[in-house]
Amino acid sequence: MSTIPDKQTGLLSTKEEIKFQEFPVPSPGPNEVLIQNVAVASNPKDWKIPQWVDGYSGVEGNDVAGYVVKVGEGVTEFKGGERVAAFTKMMTQDPKSGAYIQYSVAPASTTFPIPESTSFEEAATLPLALATAFLGLFKRLALPETSSGESKGVIINGASSSVGAFAVQLAKRAGLFVIGVAGSSKDYATSLGADIIVDYRENRGEALADALVKASSGHQISHVFDAVSQDGSTLLLARVLVKISPNGKGKVTYVLFLTDEESKQLPAGIEAEQTAVSTAYGEDEEFAARWYRQVGQWLAPSATNPAPFQPNRVKVLPNGLASVPEGLKLLREGKVHGEKLVYRITETPQLKSS
Repeated sequence: MSTIPDKQTGLLSTKEEIKFQEFPVPSPGPNEVLIQNVAVASNPKDWKIPQWVDGYSGVEGNDVAGYVVKVGEGVTEFKGGERVAAFTKMMTQDPKSGAYIQYSVAPASTTFPIPESTSFEEAATLPLALATAFLGLFKRLALPETSSGESKGVIINGASSSVGAFAVQLAKRAGLFVIGVAGSSKDYATSLGADIIVDYRENRGEALADALVKASSGHQISHVFDAVSQDGSTLLLARVLVKISPNGKGKVTYVLFLTDEESKQLPAGIEAEQTAVSTAYGEDEEFAARWYRQVGQWLAPSATNPAPFQPNRVKVLPNGLASVPEGLKLLREGKVHGEKLVYRITETPQLKSS
């Protein structure tokens, strides 16, 4: 195993800029691990948080994949040298918890082994979006984790997004009937197992609601996973549930925000609850740790797992961390569809010249 340096290079994000800076290499605290990053991935929150949080200054990103190089007190699952992916803590403004850097610290519970058959680039697409998917489906919506023999279903809005792609796969493995809402990448959602896809480009506004009601005919659906949560989508989907749920009651989980005014407009009988991925290292830590390790096992093909769990489709941007500003700009402009932006640390020119 290589010697751990004292200093490292990473990207500091503020509201005004993203710039390279030198940081100390941290030591993991109790129940934490230090990871030498090989590949890291972007999420939309990586550009939003520095813009939304007053005075923000930190290393952004929370999806990492690489090698465990040091473990903290109380960690027994990892010794060092393991190939892993990990979800680091969000919004700490502590450089150790960012992804756009050479070494990251993550909770051991949200760090999970990856098989040799999964590349680091693929693994980096998993942590944050995967946790959002299993927390949304099985905690917030409380859908069955395994087939119950009943013909239950779920509507997944944004079925080809990072979160939606994982939610589709998890829902199908749980034996659920899946109606997905997608656009230009709808074939991707179908390839992951969605039973029906409703194309939002062909069905705008109330036409989308009508199309979902039609698609749900003959199926028992009382739950919606809104992996988009924009432009009134949660309210529209709540109105759909009133029409299709057997008793007019149901539950919607959403990933962004619901205003007080929108909450007041929710139909009677429909409950709405946000899926906050930070609970993966909070109140839902044990649940998340179990699911991370389960999906980690599903990544590898075997006699009992002939159709492995699929990471997001990868788009590697050249020049490693130097391309992060470009990647975040693409996300901000809505130009990323059906794929995840990934960066290889060793391809960063600033590291090669240092």
